[in-house]
Amino acid sequence: MKVAAIIPTAGTGERFGGAMPKPLADLHGKSVIARTLDVFERTAVVDRVILIAHADYADEYKAVVKAEGFKKVSAVVIGGATRSQSVRNGLRALDKDIDVVLVHDGVRPLVTSVMIEEGVALAVEMGAAVAAMPVKPTLKVVEPKTHVVRETLDRTLVWEIQTPQVFKREILDRAYADDSEATDDAALVERMGVAVRVFKGSYTNIKITTPDDLIVAEAFWRS
Repeated sequence: MKVAAIIPTAGTGERFGGAMPKPLADLHGKSVIARTLDVFERTAVVDRVILIAHADYADEYKAVVKAEGFKKVSAVVIGGATRSQSVRNGLRALDKDIDVVLVHDGVRPLVTSVMIEEGVALAVEMGAAVAAMPVKPTLKVVEPKTHVVRETLDRTLVWEIQTPQVFKREILDRAYADDSEATDDAALVERMGVAVRVFKGSYTNIKITTPDDLIVAEAFWRS
């Protein structure tokens, strides 16, 4: 059973600001993407990694891979205009012997090997699995134009979806066979009628989107 991870980092990070995209920002002495890739390098169940890069920064990502000596990164692939297009490009770059595909945001550096292993095991058994955590706040549905509250959601039924998201390859290949778009991989799989199982992620497994997120990630890293 061969497992490959696709790591999208192809966004420009407009909300993050700064001269460089957020995956290249410093997190406790290393770039965010180096921290993320290091976890996959150390996780035994992952055989190969496809890194998806924005065309303007591909050389910088390649330099990180070389400097850190990441042996599992088999290719740095140029991403598309959207996340879905970027993952689709990553799938095209996979070797034929890959059985399970894991997709993980390059800017979630606090992922753990345990999370990855649990996701792979569940996907092998059930076909599709995503990391998630129960939400903590009270959530309401609000009409955007008038801000009228329409409903309070039952927190016990609402989970925040994270990555890694893990799938048998043939399922993910079918999900990405056309030009459909979605905010995450599981949404495309769900549209095919495939049940997606949930496994525990972590409240520390945050996605770094803004400079404030980087401060929080730094605090988690030190704790």
